[in-house]
Amino acid sequence: MSAESRESASVVRMSPMFRIQHFLLMATMLVLALTSFALMYHDNWLSRLLIRLEGGILFRGFIHCTAAVLLMAQMVFHAYYMLFTREGKREIRDFLLGKQDFADFSQAIRFNLGTASEYPRIGKYGYKEKFQYWGATTGTFLISVTGVILWADTYTMRFLPKLVLDITLIIHGYQGLLAFVILLFWHVYNEHLHPSVFPMNRSWLTGKVDAEWLRQEHPLEYEKLKREGVL
Repeated sequence: MSAESRESASVVRMSPMFRIQHFLLMATMLVLALTSFALMYHDNWLSRLLIRLEGGILFRGFIHCTAAVLLMAQMVFHAYYMLFTREGKREIRDFLLGKQDFADFSQAIRFNLGTASEYPRIGKYGYKEKFQYWGATTGTFLISVTGVILWADTYTMRFLPKLVLDITLIIHGYQGLLAFVILLFWHVYNEHLHPSVFPMNRSWLTGKVDAEWLRQEHPLEYEKLKREGVL
């Protein structure tokens, strides 16, 4: 493929189903963050403003719980889709962490420090995408479990000591904060603000990326698609 054709060619990176799941996750996470931070930091003037905009403290709870139910439903559907559909099984294999990912991570650090001669050659998903995916998956599971325990506190306090509920409250709040910070700063930077894609990677909207971008950022995947005749 010539340089001119690489610039015009595009590759499907996100299917419509994954784009829908991505959009729903983004929307529910944003609602959960706004409604939870308003409660966590209720002494702050901005939080009090958010609570008023959300219809008051009681309606804020209703919005938060509704978004939580939607998030848990997405988690269940995503697990089913990844484990039992043809596309999901293929994707989950690509997302599995292996020794090579940790070797790539080490090489990337050494490259940034000037002690390695080249950046690691990445396949369809590199260590960044995999760390983010499994971090988000684990975080969503923890938020869901702790959220259910807190939501049903009248029932759970019958057989759980108060100390467990106090610890659950801490985990729920700060795991949510950690997830939001990681998504806001790490994920958004890597996928949208990085110089190679700035001002935005449009694959979350169109599902496609430029072949030239793929060649530079994911060379192993680019070479694989060339061998398969896709490019």
